[in-house]
Amino acid sequence: MQVAVAPYAREDFQRVAGETLRPGGLTLTARALAACRFAPGARVLDLGCGPGATLGLLAEDGLCAAGLDASEEFLAQAALRGPVVRGHAQELPLRDGCLDGVFCECVLSATGDAPATLAAIARALRPGGLLALTDLYLRPGPQPGSAAAGCVAGAVPREVLTRQLEAAGLAPLFFEDHTKLLTELACRLTMALGSAQSVVAMLTGRDPACAGGPRPRLGYCLILAAKETP
Repeated sequence: MQVAVAPYAREDFQRVAGETLRPGGLTLTARALAACRFAPGARVLDLGCGPGATLGLLAEDGLCAAGLDASEEFLAQAALRGPVVRGHAQELPLRDGCLDGVFCECVLSATGDAPATLAAIARALRPGGLLALTDLYLRPGPQPGSAAAGCVAGAVPREVLTRQLEAAGLAPLFFEDHTKLLTELACRLTMALGSAQSVVAMLTGRDPACAGGPRPRLGYCLILAAKETP
């Protein structure tokens, strides 16, 4: 059985998506950062930091930032931008309540266990601490009957994502739809890979020629949430 390779691990995806490896790049990160209004020196984690693009931006903004990733290759690159630690999103190697903020960009749906990841984030945040979350979600409409793989495997409808946040003690403050950014990246990938079918296969882990039923109606969003106070 062929195992789907995560898009961010593919060289062709990396060339097209750039150093952030996600829709919107640092423009969307800067939008989230402006909304957070962290005080200078705030302790912020770049969760799933990849090569460290967001980590560098956070440090430039005067924050006490660190990156966490499971990939040694990515961490070697991110370490050029700030302190890093190897670890997994579901089991953050951090003290309870030690963070003022967490950036989790295009990572939650890929962890394989969103509830555990959100619980780990909530544990590490201080009361009132902020989570800046960007990720795929499923828009209303017919959805595939068979399970998807790849980045799409963990994508859920907006209302489910909201419930997952609330169950972890993270109160959503606002939701912004940025599906246009996902569409723009998909168009660039189509030009690079030669066909829309190749992009669908990359994102879903399914061969469009063999998979039955409709394609997932993917959206992309920015959510700001705060850890609830006791």
